[in-house]
Amino acid sequence: MRIFSLVLLVLVLGLGGANWVLQGPLPLDFEITRLLQTVVDARSVWIDGLSQTAGWPLIVVSTLVAGLFAASLARLPGAAALIGGVILAMASERLLRLAIDVPRPSAELVEVAKASASSGLPSTFAIFYGAACGGLILLARRKRGREAMSVQVVAWALLVIGCAGRVAAGAHWTSQVVASAALGALAAILAARLAGLQTRGARR
Repeated sequence: MRIFSLVLLVLVLGLGGANWVLQGPLPLDFEITRLLQTVVDARSVWIDGLSQTAGWPLIVVSTLVAGLFAASLARLPGAAALIGGVILAMASERLLRLAIDVPRPSAELVEVAKASASSGLPSTFAIFYGAACGGLILLARRKRGREAMSVQVVAWALLVIGCAGRVAAGAHWTSQVVASAALGALAAILAARLAGLQTRGARR
């Protein structure tokens, strides 16, 4: 888990730092967005609907639902770890938005479903889902059985599909989404450790 945490930290500092310094898309950001937009409509209803689950007030409902699954996997400590991870992630998101400002994709470069003047880094959606889905994946890895496997599959699917949708909508560059999701996952790992849960893939 230490190696995985280090990889996540490298993604946060490397991609996030480069995006902040360059104030624009990194190599392959533009190409990935254009590729996704050839197969996904930037204005797809499902992208907007899923995005709203990471915004106020639905983010509270999303966190509670994830917390219920966490409690099923690891009882009260699991729920506490997941909710704590989300709180840490969203606190980091607020602090970063006060400290940095990085441009989002522009309509001159790619299709943009909804224009926004807010910073493209961090991505609120990616950092929230990185923490919530990352927390569930960590807890599920500690157990065997269909429930644990199902939780992992659904959590990975929501994280990947949701982040890809944000990129396809022209809301963020891929580097911004990956760095944000990695930061959210780091918050989930930290919260799990603070809650006293083993996160090295130990299974019961």
